[in-house]
Order: sequence, then C-alpha cells, then structure tokens
Amino acid sequence: MHYIIDGYNVINCSDKFAASTLEGRRNKFIDFISQNRPHGSLRNSITVVFDCKSKNPYESNGYNRSHIGNIEIIFSDGIISADDIIAEIVDNAENPYEITVVTNDKGIRRRTAPSGAKHEAVESFLDKGSKQKNINRSREALSGDIKEEINEEFERLWLKKRGIK
Repeated sequence: MHYIIDGYNVINCSDKFAASTLEGRRNKFIDFISQNRPHGSLRNSITVVFDCKSKNPYESNGYNRSHIGNIEIIFSDGIISADDIIAEIVDNAENPYEITVVTNDKGIRRRTAPSGAKHEAVESFLDKGSKQKNINRSREALSGDIKEEINEEFERLWLKKRGIK
C-alpha cells in the first residue's frame, strides 16, 4: 500500500502539530509519522505532499523531492499545486488500487476517485497513529515482574487446555 498525504490539510486539521513556525508544524507531523506509523506496516510506502510558494532552483518537473527516513516528502514549486501532484501520482500509478490518499479535501477526492485510489479521512489516519502510540505506552508501563507473571499464567492456561498439566 502506498499512502499519499495532503500535508497541509492534515496539519491544519489537528492541534497535535501546533508550533510557532510552519516548519515546526511540518517537522512535528513528520516525527508523528516516523514514530507512530499510522500508515501501518513498514512495507507500506508513504509520500507527504506540501504546497510551496517559492521557486527552488534545484527542483525538477514542478516540484522538489526529498526523503526523511522512509518518508518521501514533496514540495510543489508554487506553480503546480500539491493537489495537482497528488492527482498526477495517482494517475500515473501502475496500480492505483494500492494507493490511499489521506485528505479531507473533497476536490482531491473527486480527482483521484475515478482511478480506483482509496481515501482516508485525516481524523482516521491520525487516530491510527495515536492508537499505536497508546499500545507502545502500555507495553512500556508493565514492569518485568508483571510481564513474567502474565507469561507464566498464559503458559499454565495453554498447558491446561492441551491436557498437559
């Protein structure tokens, strides 16, 4: 599965990414994706697309691509919009049925729906990341003794079920 995320649409839909600068908000969002994996498996690829108002001399094809870890980040050049880039990626995909576009923007949804791409609401995407974070926190909250006690109890139940003890 390939997740394509309308970056500013997500950032502007949540207070999770509050910061004093736009760059700070973007960084918080990228950190959220990296740490919480709301896109699921590490095998799923992820592309975040942002609009940019200034022309970058190093960009090509109307936008600038970079990577932070396994996250591809695309900034439009101010001439072509993030919406156009998202639609272009979906339109040019070999199998658009394996793409999920994360946005609340109805225009992007209308443009990418005919190809067969899936859509996910921003809130749903962010909730998945929050749930993963809560699971990780609960794992960290268990002390070694409690974990051992739980494992021993599961072992007793498993053996009893199979008539071994």
